[in-house]
Amino acid sequence: MTDHARASPEQRQQAMTEALRAWDPEAEVTLEAGTGRLMVMTTLPTERVIALLKDLGEHAEAGDAEARGHKAGQCCGGCSH
Repeated sequence: MTDHARASPEQRQQAMTEALRAWDPEAEVTLEAGTGRLMVMTTLPTERVIALLKDLGEHAEAGDAEARGHKAGQCCGGCSH
């Protein structure tokens, strides 16, 4: 088990935020401690985010919104309201 895997949720969130901000200074990471769900706001491509998080020892994959072409907190302009 890596040191990162033993870290508290707050420490993990901080480490992930720092890793992403090395590439996108405005990246935001939210880790839901109870569910382990991770929400990332960044301009980085999904594949790059997943690779960076995996380098930290995190399991990461695109969620449902990303699979439909949306980024968390953003609209692609193709939605009908």
